[in-house]
Amino acid sequence: MSAEPQGDLAGLARPVALAATLEPLSRLVAFSRAIASEQVEQRMLRVASRELTLMLNGEACLVSQLEDGLLREVADYSSSDRQVARGLSYYLADYPSTAAVLESGVPCSISADDKGADPAELFVLREMEMQSVLIVPLTVETLNWGLIEVYDKRTRVFSGVERYLAELAATHIGALVAGFEHEERAQRLYRETLASLSNALEAKDEITSQHTEEVVRLAVAVAAELDLDLDAVRNVELGAVLHDIGKVRVPESILNKPGPLTDEEWTVMKTHPEVGEHILRPIQSLNAILSIVRHHHERWDGTGYPDKLSGRAIPPGR
Repeated sequence: MSAEPQGDLAGLARPVALAATLEPLSRLVAFSRAIASEQVEQRMLRVASRELTLMLNGEACLVSQLEDGLLREVADYSSSDRQVARGLSYYLADYPSTAAVLESGVPCSISADDKGADPAELFVLREMEMQSVLIVPLTVETLNWGLIEVYDKRTRVFSGVERYLAELAATHIGALVAGFEHEERAQRLYRETLASLSNALEAKDEITSQHTEEVVRLAVAVAAELDLDLDAVRNVELGAVLHDIGKVRVPESILNKPGPLTDEEWTVMKTHPEVGEHILRPIQSLNAILSIVRHHHERWDGTGYPDKLSGRAIPPGR
């Protein structure tokens, strides 16, 4: 008669066991979704530190970046209002257990009651009023980028599943950091390329250099005063830098002529907005500033060029 209840208990145990197996996976999925939506590296790291704390049922989390032997805190989270940071930066060599994690690539769990633990790490736990820490290496494209530290007020040894979850989370963070760094390098190259174009024009036209600097300064100031969003301000700035790029097709004899231009010379000079638009059009990332380049000589009363636009028909950014 006892067989049936045992069967019922076994049947109940299966979904419970399945739920216990899937629960860590669901936490990792929630973590990945939370950080993947962030478009700014610093905010992504802050969100990651929060989500890691929640995922591992901890008290706090620190993310630190390694630079020239110095670990510098770049993001943190605490489930309470208390300050959790070690400090702005610290030397890796002063913390052997932490250094070993970076060297081996293997996470390390330390508890305050661990008599064999590194005294430096135990000191940090006491200073932070914590009892346990899980230290996880953060790698970006095979390079030791930094560390993740998850702290808890309870005395605990982080389980193998928790360590594995933290490693997977660190892998995801590392991939996103790599993406941000690639984007930053691409943007830097992009800006340097634009600067080279502008410099080439300045070398050809003795007047353009100071003129461009002044236009950029005024354009950005006006854009900021109008409370335009960051992308719009950047477009205005780029448009100001490159607004005269079409002058590369204007002969130097016209650009640098000391006296007044003839009607024929003015006709050539007035082609530079359209020429500039034509030069920049193949660069997809500059499409947003094409109207600025083309229409920067339009006038409110319609007497400008090349299209004699007037009033609100002139595109914003002009």
